[in-house]
Amino acid sequence: MVVQLVYSFFYFVIRYIGLAAFFRLFLARNAVSIITYHKPDRDVFEAHLNYLSAKYNLIAISELIDAVKLNNFNKIPRYAMVITLDDGWKENYELLPVIQKYQFKPTVFLTSHLINTKRHFWWTTCNEIEKQSLKRKSNSEKLLFLKEKYHFYLEKEFEGERQTLNKSEIKEMSSYVEYGFHTCYHPILTQCNSEEKRKEIIEGKVELERMLGIEIQSFAYPNGDYDDECIDILKECGMKIARSTDAGWNGKSLHPFKLKITGVSDNASMNKFVAELTGIPMFFQYLFKGSFNGIKNKITNN
Repeated sequence: MVVQLVYSFFYFVIRYIGLAAFFRLFLARNAVSIITYHKPDRDVFEAHLNYLSAKYNLIAISELIDAVKLNNFNKIPRYAMVITLDDGWKENYELLPVIQKYQFKPTVFLTSHLINTKRHFWWTTCNEIEKQSLKRKSNSEKLLFLKEKYHFYLEKEFEGERQTLNKSEIKEMSSYVEYGFHTCYHPILTQCNSEEKRKEIIEGKVELERMLGIEIQSFAYPNGDYDDECIDILKECGMKIARSTDAGWNGKSLHPFKLKITGVSDNASMNKFVAELTGIPMFFQYLFKGSFNGIKNKITNN
């Protein structure tokens, strides 16, 4: 309780002493901000959008892709922001009325072999301590643990409610959102061997494009982890940009395969949300973890 009160006061101070306005003016004014959600509550999402629509110019990721392709950012407005939603959770469909109301195009990064199925995301099978431990193991070690303890395997179809968007929802949303790619099954790519990386990226892109009937040009690294081999594979299969979880803003000198984010929480209160847009909470979070480039694991060649 005391800790929560301290955090709440921290967010209040950032918002109301002018730091939010200062950071927006000097860091976001001439750069592209990217924020990412997973499955926010609809009412919270609408409250966030009400604030963002007054403070930022919401652009589609395709506009950023065009600017990168042409090396011309003249059409990117000041205070530009791209909003993304990771994984393709079924709850994203409930956000459609909000998206229509505010007339912007977020990017939904779909996990190709989980959407339109009753398969589950691997981390929803285990507890939080196991989840964090498994993120540090090789992909094969992770899958072996899940199979032995929980009888989980990637292609397993579960009874009951699905976790991801189905094909009809994806089709209905397609006029109002843009779709990007988020691997086949959401592994930590730096914990995959070369063969696993290629399968997750190349085969997944082919399957997603077949399902949607469109070219996919944007990618988001699961957990934000990437290495040079990942970038090479993305270039090989025709991706134009990739979003990481590296902290910061994207100016004209941006790296198209290392796009940075300003971290926000799915269901943050307004004070917390406005504070998060400054990047200060993310800075401290990454400072404690020892890296300003997201959570990076050692490359495993298993």
